[in-house]
Amino acid sequence: MSAQELLALADRVEAIRSGFDNAIDVQCEIALFEPDDCELAIRANAAGSKVIVTINGGPDRTFIARDYTISAGARRNTAARLRALATSGSQHEGASS
Repeated sequence: MSAQELLALADRVEAIRSGFDNAIDVQCEIALFEPDDCELAIRANAAGSKVIVTINGGPDRTFIARDYTISAGARRNTAARLRALATSGSQHEGASS
């Protein structure tokens, strides 16, 4: 994700006033994903409701995204992480959508 896309996602996270948004949780999971030797890449499923992680040497695995928007505190932390990633210039090329 580009810095502009990360900042726009942070704005969308902050705009949630109550409840949560699973679609945004999925986008945050993808944006904040850090590939390693085991988990190589991530993408949303066709419905945009879960994430699919590409595993090194194994089948892809489908997961429910973490609750990045479940509470006001979670939304604040998530938006801060997205903004920090946007300004660090180290967007993850291994994350695909």
